[in-house]
Amino acid sequence: MITSISKKLASYLCRKNIIDKDKKEIYQYGYEVLISGLIGFAIVIILGILMNRFIESLLFLGVFVPVRQLTGGYHADSYLKCNIVFTVVFLVVMLVTEAMVSTISIIYMIILTAVFMLAVYEFAPMENPNKPLDENQNLLNRKSAFIVSAIISFTSIVVYFMNRRIAILMAITLFSIAFLMFFEKYKVSYSKG
Repeated sequence: MITSISKKLASYLCRKNIIDKDKKEIYQYGYEVLISGLIGFAIVIILGILMNRFIESLLFLGVFVPVRQLTGGYHADSYLKCNIVFTVVFLVVMLVTEAMVSTISIIYMIILTAVFMLAVYEFAPMENPNKPLDENQNLLNRKSAFIVSAIISFTSIVVYFMNRRIAILMAITLFSIAFLMFFEKYKVSYSKG
């Protein structure tokens, strides 16, 4: 469905001479990624509203999306699977946050963020096969991933003393990114032998 809509949109823009016919496939791919991303955002926002956790859903997106773009990790082989994984990760983060809000100590927060930072240090950036990085971009993403991750990790620990739920949500979101990085690493290693 996403591919079909993107194809029609790119063809329409070619017919109207808005985009160059030689770049039609590039635009189509861009529209596919954009539409899939918008669907993922919409699902998270709608679920956040239904669960009476709108602010938390925005915070999840605000942490997950930029960090994940820099670090990489597991990539599904279809837009449907991608949105399913994204939705499941969001729901798990919300459920784990709810379960831990009254019991987690600052020590566990530090452990969660330390595991995440270790994953970033070891694996980031993990390349998407559809978007390979050159050496300069790889180095830039690595530095950016580490800096942004360190800032968000530190912020989640500081926020713990002001708003435990928000801090835990941030830490669990970061931990979910680490899990997706470990999963991608394991999947790649497993498929090679």
